[in-house]
Amino acid sequence: MKVRTEARREAILEIASQVFLEFGFERASMAEIVRRIGGSKSTIYGYFPSKEALFQAVTLAAGERHIQTAFDELASHDMRSGIRGVLGKFAERLASFMCSQELVATHRMVLAEAGHSNMGELFYEAGPQRGIRDIAGFLQRAMDHGHMRKDDPVLATVQLFALVQAEILVRWYYKDLPPLTPKQIKGLADRAMVTFSKAYELDAASTAMG
Repeated sequence: MKVRTEARREAILEIASQVFLEFGFERASMAEIVRRIGGSKSTIYGYFPSKEALFQAVTLAAGERHIQTAFDELASHDMRSGIRGVLGKFAERLASFMCSQELVATHRMVLAEAGHSNMGELFYEAGPQRGIRDIAGFLQRAMDHGHMRKDDPVLATVQLFALVQAEILVRWYYKDLPPLTPKQIKGLADRAMVTFSKAYELDAASTAMG
């Protein structure tokens, strides 16, 4: 009986990520992943039932490595202290993640494949959709506590994400742009938060109540 291990699973995800980025989703094969990691196809299929499931797991693992801690901080945040500070910190972490070479390469790959496969859908469901759901839950709590103007929390989340990536999107179209410095990343996140704060009156209601 074969025993599954977390270390083996992580190794598969790491190799699979490299193969997906190198070949794209359609041309990437489980056989190539097996060749690089060693073993047999049954080794991988014991962890992931399909290439689609493996790709979603790769996408989810990337998010967990880079930004899951920031999501956890929002989930455990004490609403009595307002939201501007913790949401600003999250925006900065999100901007840093969006600027990472790994995510830029993944977005390029997904967009190239999305027109002729279900790769875009798989990526969206494993990554952005989960993030939108979690942040919308946080914003709903913020609205309930009077820390921002009441509105559709999902729409507010989508708009927050759009504001954070507004100055980042151009980087996806150039091959070798120099990386942004931490100061530059903080600056664009701060500018996004200024606009979002004005639009949704962050902490204004609670301040007035106090």
